[in-house]
Amino acid sequence: MFSVIIPLYNKQDTITKTLQSITDQDYNDYEVIVVDDGSTDESIKKVEDFHSSKIKIYKQPNRGVSAARNYGIEKAKGEWIVFLDADDTFEPDAFKHFEFLIDKGADYNIFCCNYYIDKNNLKYLYSNNYTDGKVRNNFFAWCSGMCMPRAGAAVYRRNTLLHYPFNEKLHRYEDADTIFAYMRKESIFRSSIPVMTYNCNSSTASLPCKDIKQDFIGNMQFEGKTFWEQYALFQLYKQGLDLYPNEMQQLYKLSIFMKIKFKFAAVLIGRMKKYHII
Repeated sequence: MFSVIIPLYNKQDTITKTLQSITDQDYNDYEVIVVDDGSTDESIKKVEDFHSSKIKIYKQPNRGVSAARNYGIEKAKGEWIVFLDADDTFEPDAFKHFEFLIDKGADYNIFCCNYYIDKNNLKYLYSNNYTDGKVRNNFFAWCSGMCMPRAGAAVYRRNTLLHYPFNEKLHRYEDADTIFAYMRKESIFRSSIPVMTYNCNSSTASLPCKDIKQDFIGNMQFEGKTFWEQYALFQLYKQGLDLYPNEMQQLYKLSIFMKIKFKFAAVLIGRMKKYHII
């Protein structure tokens, strides 16, 4: 059984389409857990008007997406969990493909699939670098666009997620903290098949927090990490320079040596893509 957990906050214009993409699946063994995070618009009414026995609604005061996801995990009855944002959609047969992967890789706890991106009403594949099978190096795969376990494109064994709760103090890139934690220890089975569409048109994830401490970018630790995890953090560091230029310079005084190493890594990945090595 699959449990689809949807944190909901003021998504009245998109939530119906998101739910429709789930109930239209030719698959019956699932539940949808909608955790309303204190919406102030008509979002929850849109869910209630759906009248589906598959959909369970829970409400909490506005505590953020991390708290909503943790609450959804607590309430979930399925052995397998998929997180889906309230403005994204499943592709047809998403559940069937998840089931196929789970049957194929019975020893794995995490499965990561490719996905589409919808930006400015143009839909394109996230990456052409995905291959099928075990991910050999999780962080290298992240850095090179070979595996990005974003919400809706990854399925997790519930018992595994209980070991990696979402940090409820973070309100931007909050899932990166959890993703990096399990990527250090868990093996991931990857599929090149896209199972969902990430909607960039209504996304507010690029907006900075008022307090950098509420952003994963403001809580990164480079010390004691493998090289490719450090490079993955460096990619986020570069994004942070655009959003929090002063705070980032104060928080992260990266040495010239580290910056040279990361520049070399970028060149290496670029050449590997050019010659189709990855």
